[in-house]
Amino acid sequence: MEAVINRKTVNGKRYYEIQEDVNGELITRLYPSITTVLGETSDKSGLEDWRNKVGHEEADRISKLSMNRGTIMHRLIELYKPLEGSPEAKLEQLKQIAAEDAEVNQFNTEQNGQIWLNAGWEMFMKFWYNHSRFFSRVRNVLEAETFLWSNKGGGYAGTVDNVSELIDNKVLIIDYKNSRKPKREDWIQDYFIQGSAYWVAYWERSGVKPDGVEIWIANEIQDCPQVFSLTNEDVKIYFRLFQERLQTFKQKFNI
Repeated sequence: MEAVINRKTVNGKRYYEIQEDVNGELITRLYPSITTVLGETSDKSGLEDWRNKVGHEEADRISKLSMNRGTIMHRLIELYKPLEGSPEAKLEQLKQIAAEDAEVNQFNTEQNGQIWLNAGWEMFMKFWYNHSRFFSRVRNVLEAETFLWSNKGGGYAGTVDNVSELIDNKVLIIDYKNSRKPKREDWIQDYFIQGSAYWVAYWERSGVKPDGVEIWIANEIQDCPQVFSLTNEDVKIYFRLFQERLQTFKQKFNI
């Protein structure tokens, strides 16, 4: 029996209910999502300072743009990576597929839907124009938007953006992000922690030990997206930080 996964909201927080057969017994577990754990245990002072500086209405506009164009960008990458042929041929295929794809076009009826759609395509194209640094390195997509969970530290769950086998035979956890401006490593520590949590969960679920993590970030300023890489030694460090955050989360909400 394959595991049955249901998304649950508990006190306004996202959890996943996982039912699986363990030695003939149906076991049900309720695990918090990785993003919920990190969101509830992060220092939000910088975010609040920014919202107060630009104004809450403008902050909401920027946040919604980033979130919705990110959703479209993710979907375009997901659709594009398994296609075959030259980059140009694959792009033409993608345009045809995307025109009919419900997820790509989910915001079409909203007031700013076309703005978000155009922005999602713009972010995707930054990866496409730099194909040799991104898509051309991928030999095979192993997982895309796949649900993962781990029992470590009392358990957690989430959906990994991508797991790919590269042309150099390495298997990487790949997470896609979009941003207004280029990032510094010290600004994106939670991205590294998130990627490390997926790394461990993928190994636990599949039995395949990844060779590292990459964070791909397209931003509004630069033509070429940024790539941040974690070795397996880095993953060990960041996963320990995730376990600490997970315990802090559980203490905060008496789990």
